[in-house]
Amino acid sequence: AGPRPTAMPTDASLLSGIGNGACHRDRSRSPAMNGSSLPKGHAVQFFFSVNPGDKKAAMARAPGWSGPQLLLSHGWLAGTLKEAFDPSGFDEKRPATWPLVQPSADIAFEMKGGKKQAMAAEARRVRQIRDPVTRGPLLSLLLVRWGGVYSAWMDEQEANDGDWGKYGSPPSDEYMAALVDQGVLVHPRIQSDEGVQNSVEIYNLFVRNSVDVWNVPAKAEKLRAILKGRRRTAFWMLWPAEWEDTGDPDFACYVERQAMHSAMRACEAVGLPSGFPHPADQLELITSKSWMASLSVHPGARLPACVLVSKDRIVNDLNGAAKEALAGLEHVRKINPFPVKPGEPPAPSEVNKDGIKKGVVKLGWSWENRFVSVFVGEEQLRKRLKDMMTQPGLLASYCIVQEWVDFDFEMRLYFLPPPTWAPGRLQPTRIECNAWGERSQEDTVGQSHASFSKLSEDACLQRWAGDAEAWASAKAQATEISQLLIAWLLCSNARPVPMIRLDFMLKRLGPGQVRVVFGEFCEMGACCLGWKEGPPTIWKAAIDSALR
Repeated sequence: AGPRPTAMPTDASLLSGIGNGACHRDRSRSPAMNGSSLPKGHAVQFFFSVNPGDKKAAMARAPGWSGPQLLLSHGWLAGTLKEAFDPSGFDEKRPATWPLVQPSADIAFEMKGGKKQAMAAEARRVRQIRDPVTRGPLLSLLLVRWGGVYSAWMDEQEANDGDWGKYGSPPSDEYMAALVDQGVLVHPRIQSDEGVQNSVEIYNLFVRNSVDVWNVPAKAEKLRAILKGRRRTAFWMLWPAEWEDTGDPDFACYVERQAMHSAMRACEAVGLPSGFPHPADQLELITSKSWMASLSVHPGARLPACVLVSKDRIVNDLNGAAKEALAGLEHVRKINPFPVKPGEPPAPSEVNKDGIKKGVVKLGWSWENRFVSVFVGEEQLRKRLKDMMTQPGLLASYCIVQEWVDFDFEMRLYFLPPPTWAPGRLQPTRIECNAWGERSQEDTVGQSHASFSKLSEDACLQRWAGDAEAWASAKAQATEISQLLIAWLLCSNARPVPMIRLDFMLKRLGPGQVRVVFGEFCEMGACCLGWKEGPPTIWKAAIDSALR
């Protein structure tokens, strides 16, 4: 039956075949173009598909490309029949009956990292062939991925309610494979583009460090030219950070944020939009956390008082920096006081009722509760500022100082504006809650000092003595506050976000009474807790947006 390379597509989600470019889902049918027998040597195109999460998968190298490794994992490639093919004998369940196709000699196959894979260039059994066409696919998807030293933490996550779950974190190989299989390839418009199945090409751009990312802007025009889709989008599956590259596996997939945002903007400028997580300007604004300060003076945002403290001030006058931070927090709280009804406890915390003493110091462009330190009093604030801003390799020009908030647990609202949404009131697609564990008293900077886990509605009500009225009030207040926050996102980019997560801190004050404080914006790709259908739902929203 001929050789069968290890790279041969065996994904069961691929449908049986194409006849005249039309889908045939209802029965096992030959993938021949017109139902007639095809002779040996007949020119065809075959749908190439490998698992993008497989470290040993051989992908097709992009022609004419020089720069960070650019490999095709999915798309229609040129080839010829190695032997005559009779569609009447095709059986989807028996690979030996599939067409035997020799890939074109000008296609080079290699693995992530650059190792050549000669076996992948041999003839292979394939499910889907078609007559050669010049029309590009509906979508060209560029996955900008981590190609450096891989760290086990990216995939080795327990499938529980508090961690990333079964899909892993967005930069991980596990997440990448699920994104393609459960998001891209099953999208209805990809599956049937005017009768053409699998109307997509997926390229993987592997970057090993921030230097590779800095080199992307010079290649942006060439990169766009390689992508042949009628719609193009780039998914940036990396985390921007304000750190020099260290080579430490603990910081795998983190790249200098200036490099990443510059590369994103360069691609956007030549017509390759950023479809995940968000456009460059908006992503930079959200993940900088600087909005925590600028929005804290707006009563409708329900944010704790917050100020930014510059690195130069901390280095030159640490005492002055701490005093100014506390004074700034006092002024913001005076200008924008939290509403407190008679009999209610001080807002947003009891400890700061007579003046701000307790708060947190944190960095922008940081995730997973890392680089968040609690302080009590001016002396400890000085220590936290110094420890945070004098870490080796830190590139940040400021840190964030925020007053303390008393809360029982968090409520996370997931908003996915539908494709037909005209800006107006929006209801959350999903609501999840989580509880934080006891916070560690260690002074170590850069480590998460508390764990969190999902809370069911029943568990939340149990914590609140069964107060359903307070629970309903919390959801209503959070949804109402979200309307302003979503409008603010439109101010940063008039194109609605495909998805955003808004986190709130909840404190029950008494029967039917609850205080709601906004915590943060979380970008597309943020943890979905126990929402098992969350990632596939979000992936579809991202593809929907890219195809609009």
